Amino acid sequence: MGRPTATDAARLTLHILKSARDVFFERGFDGASSDMIAERARISKRTLYARFGSKARMFEAVILDEIDTQLRALEPTDDESLDVSARLHAIADVLLEWLLTARIASMERVVIAQAVRFPALAANIHEFGFQRAVQWVASILAHANAKGELALADPVFAAEQFVTLVVVAPMRRSALGLAPAAYDIAAKERVRRGIELFLGGCLPRAPTTEESIL
Repeated sequence: MGRPTATDAARLTLHILKSARDVFFERGFDGASSDMIAERARISKRTLYARFGSKARMFEAVILDEIDTQLRALEPTDDESLDVSARLHAIADVLLEWLLTARIASMERVVIAQAVRFPALAANIHEFGFQRAVQWVASILAHANAKGELALADPVFAAEQFVTLVVVAPMRRSALGLAPAAYDIAAKERVRRGIELFLGGCLPRAPTTEESIL
């Protein structure tokens, strides 16, 4: 058969990641085994370990690949002609259409359960996911700041608060079973209210009478 090409090797790695993701999300980290993953992928355990070395490394690769692949596919096309509220709504819609699904709720539960055991994974998720979303939002806020729509001393810090309030909180509620894993009418209304609350604290403050006199 000869040595596999780089394309074949990459295709096999993606196939293993998909099979491992399905098993981890269905059974959790502890409930999944290398045998199950190899069987699902229809490969040998030797091939599995040659690619990833251990179940823990495979788990980390699955989570980071899921985040990276989806965020690259979902990277928003920002319309600077819209006002800041519309732009923030657009980015929230893009992220939550992906995050409020049964698959991501399952992933979030598995990650939460293993966060203490794999602190490096938690740090990588923060860098791969949260910080990338923050960068998108910070760009919108900085632009609005420059136009005088908002008054922010630190757009990056403000973006972190926005992503936590509007994006992370609904995802966590879904993972905990406190809300459906769907971007439904109720979820969209919470997002609308969250954005309204956030912007209310970021608008330029009208000068007081004393400040006006000075």
